[in-house]
Amino acid sequence: MEKNNLTLLVADIGGTNARFALARCTDAGIQVEQARHFPSADFPSLETVVRHYIATLEGEVVLDGACLAVAGPVADERIALTNLGWYANVSELKRTLELPRLAVINDFVAYAYSIPQLPEHQRQTVKPGEPMKGAPRVVLGPGTGFGVASLVPTERGWLAIPCEGGHISLAATNERQAALVEILRRRFPHVSVETILCGRGLVNLYQAMGQLMKLPTPLSTPAEITGAAQEGEDLLARETLAEFCRWLGSVTADFVLAQGARGGACLGGGILPRIAEFLQHSDFTQAFGHKGIMTGYLEPVPVELALKSDTALMGAAAWFRDHA
Repeated sequence: MEKNNLTLLVADIGGTNARFALARCTDAGIQVEQARHFPSADFPSLETVVRHYIATLEGEVVLDGACLAVAGPVADERIALTNLGWYANVSELKRTLELPRLAVINDFVAYAYSIPQLPEHQRQTVKPGEPMKGAPRVVLGPGTGFGVASLVPTERGWLAIPCEGGHISLAATNERQAALVEILRRRFPHVSVETILCGRGLVNLYQAMGQLMKLPTPLSTPAEITGAAQEGEDLLARETLAEFCRWLGSVTADFVLAQGARGGACLGGGILPRIAEFLQHSDFTQAFGHKGIMTGYLEPVPVELALKSDTALMGAAAWFRDHA
């Protein structure tokens, strides 16, 4: 099996959607074809959704392997998709699906691995800066959950390292945020970053903001909240999304500091590309730089937004090509 002549089944399986494709790896690069996506909740297990995709393939396909990027921790042979309650074993899955090779990686590793390959037109500068040569980068963003991964430079290229950073405790930086955390604490035993910085988290924040501002909360989905906020006529939705972006700026800076990511931060996930203009004009950058004696450390760190949220399939193929 040649490294640059592979036919792979690749997948990006999250709490909401399971995306699949065939990836052809050649000397010319990676081409993705026969892409499909299915609602994850329609399937009882990881094996059944993979089988369903394989059954849809057109023509004769001979696979050299598969790389599944999943929304949850992967430890040794154990796979856990925490938002779906799916559990599996890598060796058993490889055997039952009759795959020649199988790699299972964290979904945000695949997404992070795709970032260095994005062309310039698929990136938007949120905060200009000058990346430090040889320094790590951090990739993070809200979707169904809040994903975080480090990109560490090595002699073989970038190495993506996953973590469960979305579950660290949410820190308030002003009185209003402290009041919001207190409201959220009455509902949740642990108020984490993911409590507010993800799809359902935006709804949590909207409801808490409504309680704080003594306003009704008729909206019930992230799409309704972001839509109303960007139209500009709904005060509560606009204030909620502004606080969302402000908190995101502070959290992004926290991860830069924690990981020494002076090579820059890249924002991604499913929500931010849809609010790119709102984010650009928000207080994100001010909140990012509001870190006391570390303000100077953060000042040169660039932040960009990946405008495509579906690049994890290519990232999974690239990871398999380079590591599996």
